[in-house]
Amino acid sequence: MIKKILLIILTLVIINSFSTINNLIIGVEGQFQLYDITNQEEGAYNRYPDSTNQKICSYVFSIAIVDYSNSGATLNVFTNDTDAMVYQIIRKEYGGIATVIVKNKTPNTYTLLINATLQNGQNIYKNISITYSCEYIPRELMKVNVLTSNNYKFTINPYTTLIHFTGLKYQISYLNVSSPSWININNFYSNLLYVSVDFNKYNFVPESNISILFLDSSDQQYTVNITIPFFYFSKMNVEEKDITFKIYPNQTDVTVLGVNCSPVYSITLNETIEYDPLFIEDVSRRMPTPSYEIPGKGTTFIGYVYTQYSIFAQINNSLTTIYSNPNLNVSKNFNFTFPNVIVEPVSLPLILNSTMFSFGFTSSFQYAIFPFYFRWNLGFQYIFSWPFGFESGQNSNYSLKVSFLKPTYSPNNFGLLTFNNENFIIQIDNTINSSLLPLELESCKVIYLFEQFHLLIIKIKPTYKEIGYNLFIQINDDANAIYRQESLVDAENNIYEIVYDFKGRGFSVLSIGDSTFKKSQVYYVNSYFSINPFSVIDYKAPTILPVLIENITFLKNYIDVANKSVDNIIYFNYNGTQAHSDPSASFSLFILNSNTTESNIVFDSLKFATWNSTISKYQIKFTVLANTRPGPLSFFLMCGYQSSITNDMFPLSSQLFIVSKHFDAYGPIFSNIEKINSPNEFGWKFTIDDPINGFDYGDIIVRGEMDSSTYKFHLTTQNLTRGDKFNGDYQINITLPSKCASQNYIITQVKLYDTQGFSGEFYVVGEMDGIKNVFINYLSDPTINKVYKTCSGENDGIDSSPPILTSFIPILKQNSDGTQYLSFNFEAVDIESGLKDKQYPVVYIETIEVQTLECVSSIISINETAATYTCTIDLPIGFGYNSDIIFSVYGFINNGGYYSGYSSESLNNLSFIYTINNITFNKVIQITKCSKFNSFDSELWITGRCFNSTQQVYVKYEGDSSFNQIVPTTVYWSAIFIKNIKPTDKPFIIKVSDLPLTSNEFTVNPIVYNFIDPTPTQTPIPTSSPMPTNKPQTCLGEPVCGGSKQGFCSSSGCICYPPWIGNDCNSQVIIIPQPSTNTSQPSTELPIIDNNNQTSNSTNYLFKSLISIVSLRELDFNSNQVNLYTFDKWIYTPINNIKSQYFTSIQSGDTKSTNTLTTNITVTLEWFNQTTIIQFANNNITMNPSSIKYTIEITEYKFLKQLNSLQLVMSALFESSTSKDTCSLKVFGDTSDGDNSNFFKIQIDDHSLYGRFIKRAIIDSKVSSIENQLLDSKMNSIQTSSVSQSFIGITIPNYKQSIIIDPDFSVLVDSKPVSNNDNNSICTSNKSKLTSAQLAGIIIGSIAFATVVIVSVVYLVVKNRKSKKFQRKVQKKLQTIN
Repeated sequence: MIKKILLIILTLVIINSFSTINNLIIGVEGQFQLYDITNQEEGAYNRYPDSTNQKICSYVFSIAIVDYSNSGATLNVFTNDTDAMVYQIIRKEYGGIATVIVKNKTPNTYTLLINATLQNGQNIYKNISITYSCEYIPRELMKVNVLTSNNYKFTINPYTTLIHFTGLKYQISYLNVSSPSWININNFYSNLLYVSVDFNKYNFVPESNISILFLDSSDQQYTVNITIPFFYFSKMNVEEKDITFKIYPNQTDVTVLGVNCSPVYSITLNETIEYDPLFIEDVSRRMPTPSYEIPGKGTTFIGYVYTQYSIFAQINNSLTTIYSNPNLNVSKNFNFTFPNVIVEPVSLPLILNSTMFSFGFTSSFQYAIFPFYFRWNLGFQYIFSWPFGFESGQNSNYSLKVSFLKPTYSPNNFGLLTFNNENFIIQIDNTINSSLLPLELESCKVIYLFEQFHLLIIKIKPTYKEIGYNLFIQINDDANAIYRQESLVDAENNIYEIVYDFKGRGFSVLSIGDSTFKKSQVYYVNSYFSINPFSVIDYKAPTILPVLIENITFLKNYIDVANKSVDNIIYFNYNGTQAHSDPSASFSLFILNSNTTESNIVFDSLKFATWNSTISKYQIKFTVLANTRPGPLSFFLMCGYQSSITNDMFPLSSQLFIVSKHFDAYGPIFSNIEKINSPNEFGWKFTIDDPINGFDYGDIIVRGEMDSSTYKFHLTTQNLTRGDKFNGDYQINITLPSKCASQNYIITQVKLYDTQGFSGEFYVVGEMDGIKNVFINYLSDPTINKVYKTCSGENDGIDSSPPILTSFIPILKQNSDGTQYLSFNFEAVDIESGLKDKQYPVVYIETIEVQTLECVSSIISINETAATYTCTIDLPIGFGYNSDIIFSVYGFINNGGYYSGYSSESLNNLSFIYTINNITFNKVIQITKCSKFNSFDSELWITGRCFNSTQQVYVKYEGDSSFNQIVPTTVYWSAIFIKNIKPTDKPFIIKVSDLPLTSNEFTVNPIVYNFIDPTPTQTPIPTSSPMPTNKPQTCLGEPVCGGSKQGFCSSSGCICYPPWIGNDCNSQVIIIPQPSTNTSQPSTELPIIDNNNQTSNSTNYLFKSLISIVSLRELDFNSNQVNLYTFDKWIYTPINNIKSQYFTSIQSGDTKSTNTLTTNITVTLEWFNQTTIIQFANNNITMNPSSIKYTIEITEYKFLKQLNSLQLVMSALFESSTSKDTCSLKVFGDTSDGDNSNFFKIQIDDHSLYGRFIKRAIIDSKVSSIENQLLDSKMNSIQTSSVSQSFIGITIPNYKQSIIIDPDFSVLVDSKPVSNNDNNSICTSNKSKLTSAQLAGIIIGSIAFATVVIVSVVYLVVKNRKSKKFQRKVQKKLQTIN
């Protein structure tokens, strides 16, 4: 996909070199004039050399020679420069366009004189001069930015490196690169280079170097060396002992069930996976797909092979063969050939410039129910399948005959019919004047609407309008993008409007022509199609470089998707020149999964960005599916429709980390199959297995091998006969009448979906992903999908006389909205065996260029010999207008295994109506599509036809009895934009009305996300100084960082997956009840309750913690205390059930003076029940569930000296309910997860109190750095084996107005309890008592904190008492100290 997109870019760049007018010279507008219409793109006139290591420049200039008299006289163009040549002159009405190529120019400034003559009886001379220059690539200004893939997971992106040259004025034309043969340098635009790496088993290295050779202004060569990582080299080696390999089927000779049902292999890796390991198949170089992981059983990868193969694994940084089969022989017993085709004219009366011809053959090859296509004159294409064309017989001996339309008149004496890549010349009887000029484009305007849908307003200048005139417009040579009468806005002025989706394809070519006369004209975007007046399809997509995306964050940076989908938001900035107000400069997100390939990307699944003006970032809402693969989420960001970048190119800090106990990207499969074959009934009993996501629904098609009879089954869990959605039994049965033909019945198609949309599939014939084969467990049995039904009767019940059509009545009617529809009533008989029940013939409605509609019938009645059918179909607006329409009907099957069908010619031979031509073209207001609508949106684009500015839009919300009127903001004929829609998560109905005309009612289904858009509490705050960043930490733990399920090792230290936390990812956040609120002071008790008594006021605690604000200290520049303030009284104010506020004040300044200042201290305590992203000091901070956050605001403080600072002291105490056989440990340090904070952790046995102290604060309305200190050594904190206390000082520099700080706390359970082996641990084997040294330390401690120490001693003496006593005594003493 990415290669295709970049190919579009390269095409546009080439085309752009011949586009918009530059340096327009307006002379005296006489008979003859020259104009410079060279593209204004950088490098047109001033450029760098053609190659980076040369000093030669080349140029291409476009000159319009306008003959205002339109004399048609000869034009000559020449120059005065021997390095210049006139490459060509493209003649146009009123003159022509000359392409002038200049070569071999060294760095300098030049003037080129271009001369032209018009030979119209006499030579008329004109000239024009162009100034241009060649410049060296400035070595001193050029910078090289390199992005390399981090290879978190192998994705569809083939590029491993992006190289961006910045600081340059112009585009570099060509890089002179020295590189290994397996490195490809691709698609160079806007000085951005994409580098991909081919698989090379003989040079299997982690990286290679390329050298780019440059020439500087002193003509000295120099090189830029860049290291390119090898895409296929994994950061993870595997060991062969950990690999379990299986091949399905485990045999050498394999007969496949279907065309693409190749043998499948699985690799289960029985070890923890931190990165994608490398497994690769030698011949096709395909890597198996990570498919699922069952806890305790490892991750399974699934791949497929077609022929002899070897499977490699990366072991010890080299490729090792883990399995091979040099003798595999795969047989496909399918024949796709047709015999010689007979094409002949049919003399039937048609009215509107059409005649008919027939196409047919007879065949004795077995027909395998495969599709086939027809295409007329390389234009419109239609894919057909059974029963189209099958006139009579059965699948091993049948005749096929169809009727097609051809024009009565044509400039050529033949047309071209393509049938399955084989071309047939169709004779046209009446050749008209081929010198007639084709239709001409007058103007084309491109307007961006939404989500890369663009509006094309096209005006055609017809040069003739003969009978049967039938204009068409085609975009990008796309057979599915041909537009006709349905897009006509103004018939008088020939104006058309088309809404076209640019995603993945863009817009490069526009063709217009006449379907009848086949005179067409091709126009390239940004190329002049007229020079009088100057006219061009002026469209240039914004150049958005993916390398300029930066500052990626997420609403939730870590999400757990075990058995649940999670909604999220990605935020990012773009450091380019495009304004966020430009809607065409769009960004979109696509979530990649293990099954994503370049060919199966669904562009309708893109999620588009909106601009968040509050935080000045783009944002995209999206959903991560349940049981998505753990680790960094794979995604790409698409920039416009041109380019994209995958998450592998971004650092770890820009990743969304997925946590899940399960992983499932593998669809349901059949784990057990039983065939059922009773006298009149047969079928299959399946066990459908999907042990993680669970089966949701499926569709199965069974066909008769002889007669193509078709039976369709839709399964849901409502059809269960045993089990559940994870493993359940289902049964499909087919009942035949007593009269039947013996034949195989074959399952030809299966699609099974799990609850997350992943599919298992199977097709006998058709494109499919081999690894998804639902029959994976039965690939050794090529008959598992077949049941042979034996029927009694002569010749096995076969009736070789096919059914006969006895009546066929088409009726054309009009709907109330002005659209038209066709109804068909018809009857068939089969005297010998009767018509087969539950088989539904199809009526085909065809007009010019193989445009075809299918109308599937239903059965009105059926008896032993006859059946009556009906079908109805709405005609698309414009279908068949001004042309003939013909009918055919196929798919009648008798009970004896034979079928019949009737072409238009055959219908006529039976005197049935086979054609109509009275299709009207009415004004019909129609809604066809709308933009995606999120439940909190208020704006909507509506597309359709026949809109105008006098119309109103009406909306009816769920529960409303009537419609509400909305006045449109923007109106085109084919698109309307409306605002002021009520936010709603329920479907609502829209319609457009211009009485007496009203459109269809269109239902809008909002996309509902289960979060509320976060509104940041502030806009980004100015920063007063560089913010501190933590030094890289050593990754700790055994395994490191807890293993791949708990975290991973980054350059900054361990990054933990929630709910894991800590510098080794071995602690887990504990979910506890919300603590009771202390209404006296801002202290918090976080109890860990006995599991048998989970109430917030339980006295049966296991561990208990107490967090308190102790004092405020003023310190001099030597950190000596010069003022101390304790808090006597707090004013408590409840805010809501999770947030409380406390207020107190002190008199700051010289306490001996009367000139003091009242300083207010406000503390807000907020409890978090779930993981929440908050913003503080310009940082997104993840709050864990069951955590308490302190927001402390201090107003102006009167410092004694300007060099003094302020220190807020907090106390944290953690206690165990038992003192026997316990150990405690205190740790203080830097975090490693990117929040640049300090942490402290008090651990007793396997539980901890954890605090986080951010190294930044909001000081005087600016973000400033602060310092956090552990004060235990100064304040004689307590530490025994069962109780431990810490004092933390938050030091704030001298300020003027206010400060805000924001610590938080939570309790943890640790994977590893504290032991004697841990450094600085304190352990005891019997009841803990304070040692004499501790008591002495307490006694002689600081007077300011004596009360706290006494409280702690008392606390230790009575530590085994109930929680109420503990709370009462500690709080009482803390109140005293405050």
